[in-house]
Amino acid sequence: MSRAVVWSLYAACVLVWSSTWVVIAVGLEDVAPFFGAGIRFVLAGVGVLTAAVLLKRSLRTDVFLAGLIGVLPFATSYGLIYWAEQYVTSGLAAVLFGVLPLYVALLAALFLPEEPLRPRLIVGVAIALLGLVLAFGESLDLGTGEHTALAALAVILSPLASAIGNVATKKRMHGLDPLVMNGWAMVTGGVLLLAFSAPTEDWGATNWSVSSIGSIVYLAAFGTGFTFVTLTVLLRELPAVTVSFISMIIPFGALALGAVFRDETVTAVAVGGALLVVAGIAVAQLRFGRMR
Repeated sequence: MSRAVVWSLYAACVLVWSSTWVVIAVGLEDVAPFFGAGIRFVLAGVGVLTAAVLLKRSLRTDVFLAGLIGVLPFATSYGLIYWAEQYVTSGLAAVLFGVLPLYVALLAALFLPEEPLRPRLIVGVAIALLGLVLAFGESLDLGTGEHTALAALAVILSPLASAIGNVATKKRMHGLDPLVMNGWAMVTGGVLLLAFSAPTEDWGATNWSVSSIGSIVYLAAFGTGFTFVTLTVLLRELPAVTVSFISMIIPFGALALGAVFRDETVTAVAVGGALLVVAGIAVAQLRFGRMR
């Protein structure tokens, strides 16, 4: 696959995932968190598997990997995120999720021999995290309520499940069909979320408004079906840590979308933070010793 196509897919993931945090918050106004997340992943999985059938692809895949992705990134990580966004802002959730590259870097060093933990990687991640704190620290509050601190902690821990999934995908995905593997994983994650939701949430209280239905459909089709299949392709083409930096760019994508579509102010502090994130990614990824 050409580099141009790879980086175009990378940019597409950033753009779509930048919007999903706000869309999740919109859906939570009318739909219980685990119920909404479960419907999202089941719909996405069925859609992706249907596409695989129409393309005449075998539905056989790595059962262990599909199950792992279903349980960890999909059910666990997104279950925590959906629950937490009831108590913290969507912007803060996106920022806190930005610790993902640190988790991926540590796990990749343990399980991916081709991605050792180099000092420049740690320095780069630290610089990028500083950029996130600088850009959003003064404008985001934790919100109010007895579960606010616990919700923030849940978002910080949720990327660990995603990091395990990313590293496992990088290690075991060779030769597998990304549509089929992700389809089964999405169905698995969705069913688990619905199973957890059934005894703990009141499905009858759901308000099937235009916004709630639109939120679920958008998140299923674009925020799940398109992005996670694309993520699998990116993990075949790029180092796992490079792919994980998407989570550090997403908050600034959300900021840019807010400025374009909602006339939200972009401050000098936010721009400075964005530049630090770019600098951190450059430090982590570029091999300066080989540059002329």
